[in-house]
Amino acid sequence: MSNVGKDFMWGTRYPDFSTVDLVLRVPEPALEIPPREGQEIIKLPAPKKVKVPNRSVRSAIESWEPPGFFARSDLTLPDLSYLLWCTQGLRKIVAETVQIRNSPSSGSRYPLETYFVASEVEGLEMGLYRYLPSSHSIVAERIDSGLTLEMSTASMNFRMVTRAAVTFLWVAVPYRTVWALGNRGYRSALIEAGHTCQNLILAASSLEYGVCPIDLFHDEMMAKLANLDTETQWPIYLAAVGKTQENVTLG
Repeated sequence: MSNVGKDFMWGTRYPDFSTVDLVLRVPEPALEIPPREGQEIIKLPAPKKVKVPNRSVRSAIESWEPPGFFARSDLTLPDLSYLLWCTQGLRKIVAETVQIRNSPSSGSRYPLETYFVASEVEGLEMGLYRYLPSSHSIVAERIDSGLTLEMSTASMNFRMVTRAAVTFLWVAVPYRTVWALGNRGYRSALIEAGHTCQNLILAASSLEYGVCPIDLFHDEMMAKLANLDTETQWPIYLAAVGKTQENVTLG
């Protein structure tokens, strides 16, 4: 009888690098899905210009707890810019194509794409957007006033997502890492989603937003919502961001 977890761990052991596509000189995959022809690119405010209150890492970690409920609140575009930059923002490019972003990545392959449903973001229509780290921009994948409800249903977390200002969806494109590391790259994509969400929790804390990580969702519904290629792109982690009643009152 097959044991999926054991098969996964066994199949993603440290690889024989002589068999990976990098060594076999297969062309390197792109580290970012390019915008479609004619798709509008929305430039985000520079993250360095966003004013962020000073807060110690210790304070952010010790004060975090899963939010039980979000109050109605919105998120400014500069704050969204800051959160996106802190999670997957590009800091520099070294050695021609090797990227350094704000979260760790095995082999600097960065297999994640960041999508988000903007429910209450100033200056953005309600819809599904995708982050472009290379230019610190976003593109609208789908403008739809019903997306918040669709996302809440797909995430099985109606209570949090329907009241969140924004809900992030991290999608793995495993081949970016598998190209260089073999099947080990599948582990990397899952691990890196954790790194990215932790960055979001810490960055959001400094802006007095709460984060509700969500790892249980309907895979097929989420893939349909984001129009993913289910052979190469996998939804793996979500996070709803909003303010608690306490922070709305104090803010």
